[in-house]
Amino acid sequence: MPNLPRLHPPRTKLPSRIGRRSEGWRFWPSLGLIIPLLFLNACVPLREPPALSTQRTPPSWLSHQSQMASIDSWQLKGKLAYRNDADSGSAWFDWTQDGDNFNIYLSGPLGMGTVQISGNPEAITLSQPGEADINARSSSALTQQLFGWQLPVDQMRHWVRGIPASPSSSVIKTFNAEGLLDSLQEDNWQLTINRYQTGPVGPLPSIIKGRSDDLAFTLLLKVWSFPDHHPQHDISDPSHSPNKSE
Repeated sequence: MPNLPRLHPPRTKLPSRIGRRSEGWRFWPSLGLIIPLLFLNACVPLREPPALSTQRTPPSWLSHQSQMASIDSWQLKGKLAYRNDADSGSAWFDWTQDGDNFNIYLSGPLGMGTVQISGNPEAITLSQPGEADINARSSSALTQQLFGWQLPVDQMRHWVRGIPASPSSSVIKTFNAEGLLDSLQEDNWQLTINRYQTGPVGPLPSIIKGRSDDLAFTLLLKVWSFPDHHPQHDISDPSHSPNKSE
């Protein structure tokens, strides 16, 4: 496993052990093949990403973007791998979004067991049993306070749906043959969406890779659940079959 990141004193000291969620975490057999590839990428030194070139917007894009933007409630399970010049690590996540409110359980980061991050546009709180809550004004400010670098959690809310976080015309986008977002340059981040999965709400990303000058991350998006719909799996993963329960 990659070395886990270290908290920067005099910030709040976090305990090395906490209890796990009662229902536990489920692991998928095929991740034994996928996750090592993610960490091979994590070993490459950070470098400035190449600039994207402007591409004509496909006729279907505006309709698709509007459809994905209308999805504001979900549960998403997957894994996050990250690295910078000093640290690297990973965590399983279980992310519930309800409008502007969210709740994320992280399992495995920093050697802490399971932590809960909940919030809205006004405030973010990190909670763990037996410890005082840690509060911040935003998810990016929270990760800066804890680790010394910012993870773009606010933008990820849009990126996991395969759309930009900003409607600004300065956002640079390229598209694949199906008219879906293939790469994106926004807010000093360059993203690549490697694969999509299909389901009741339309195509959604399966793997997202992001890079900035200071940080790189990979999001592996495994299981989506939506109100009034059955769970949407990454159907390209052979471990997910109609007869296999999560």
